Amino acid sequence: MHSSKIFSAKCFCIAVAAIAIIIAACNKSESPANARSFASPRDATSAQTTSPNAPLSANDVSILFPAPTKAADFANLIAVKDLTAPNPQDPTKRSPVWPDDAFQQFIANAASPAAQIAGSSDRIGLPVEAQVIDAWFIAGIRIDAGAPGLSSDIRNQLGNLPEIRLIIQPVVRNPDGTPKVFDIAGHLIYDFIATTPLPPAQTDCFPRQQPDPIAFASVVADAAALRNKLANGQLGANKVSTANVPLGVHPGLADPTTTANFRNEIKSFLQAHIAGPRLDSMAIAGLPGNAPAPWIFLSMLKVPPGLIPVLPNGGFVPVHGPALDGDQQFAEALEPAGKLPRVVPDPHANNLNPISCKSAAVSVTSLPVASRSGVSTAELFAATPPAADRINLVLNTIADPTKSHFFNTDCVSCHTETRRAMDLQKITAIPGIDPAALPGGQWNIRNFGWSPDDRPTRATVTRRTANETAAVVSAINAQLQAKPQP
Repeated sequence: MHSSKIFSAKCFCIAVAAIAIIIAACNKSESPANARSFASPRDATSAQTTSPNAPLSANDVSILFPAPTKAADFANLIAVKDLTAPNPQDPTKRSPVWPDDAFQQFIANAASPAAQIAGSSDRIGLPVEAQVIDAWFIAGIRIDAGAPGLSSDIRNQLGNLPEIRLIIQPVVRNPDGTPKVFDIAGHLIYDFIATTPLPPAQTDCFPRQQPDPIAFASVVADAAALRNKLANGQLGANKVSTANVPLGVHPGLADPTTTANFRNEIKSFLQAHIAGPRLDSMAIAGLPGNAPAPWIFLSMLKVPPGLIPVLPNGGFVPVHGPALDGDQQFAEALEPAGKLPRVVPDPHANNLNPISCKSAAVSVTSLPVASRSGVSTAELFAATPPAADRINLVLNTIADPTKSHFFNTDCVSCHTETRRAMDLQKITAIPGIDPAALPGGQWNIRNFGWSPDDRPTRATVTRRTANETAAVVSAINAQLQAKPQP
């Protein structure tokens, strides 16, 4: 049995019923849990031109920072080490939202045997600069109404975990003061869940985590408040709207009149809602030490005290790849062009079968390879790609968050479907995504972050991210409109 058997994990690669409760709570009083520097949309002193319960848009729940390219850009970034929250033992003190022990386990897991590709000598090797917490900055923020997916089938089988996810990357200063963005990424996932999960939907499955609707209600309310302040001209000379803006660099961070104030509001928003105890999982996409390839993906999950002897106080452990073999395969790699096979080890997805809580992340016996039916982009990296209809099936399945999620699809697939579509189907534009944010090359595997592989370094969005974001926006807005503001 895997050490993570009794817990739930989320996608690195990324419910409606609960949202009804969440939004109902939003329409009551403001959450008193943490002080905020930004005003509530219900403040009588602020002149509003945007309705507090106006529909949210993609950029309101998926916030992408522009990639730093010059020394002055550091001022508009947020360093993870600078984010703190009230200490749960002593509210007069503040503690980092990425606790030192969690950071050290993040580094240790990235250097562990689990980060070595099975049957290969390839393993993650972080540069020394990335082994210091000071180097990690926020590239993107995603508010999710329910991981690993919002469909009723996924919620019934796997539970529902509202979350805030930070996409972080290491950045240091060059000798001339300009930024050096490393081609490495991490995810920090903060959950808003109830204390007691529901029993597993089937035998040999994880318990089903359930949302904490009051805590997540405050997140939704403050996201709307921040949107309103930006649209109503309270953060700079310009009124900046996010309505109907395609997903890309956030408009409030792209407008020079609002950048600094909006950045400060985002920092306050995060410090009001995330904290070390909410950090439940992490992930990394890295490269071997002193080598530009392959890409290696590894997920990590928090376990409680006493479960693992080497972590008597609890902590984070590597997660077996849910779409791998279920035995010793934790990490997955994407090799560079010219090397075959491109994806190692060979994934075994289950995204063509009905949604199930069974996966290789649970145990070796939970879902044997022979019982799976699915597609992955591994076959699209073959020397001779499959026929056009097969390519279409693979890409559409991977990009659909109602069919593919962390527990039935491999990470490489989720992080390569958009660029495979651009290369094989000659797609040059995707509805809902700013064309300037589409991945600029085959080696750009960013779903939502900065790609130094593109020149110059730039922010990237993929179809998978846009579809997940659209599902979150749709779920939240359905309830915002159903619950008029008093």
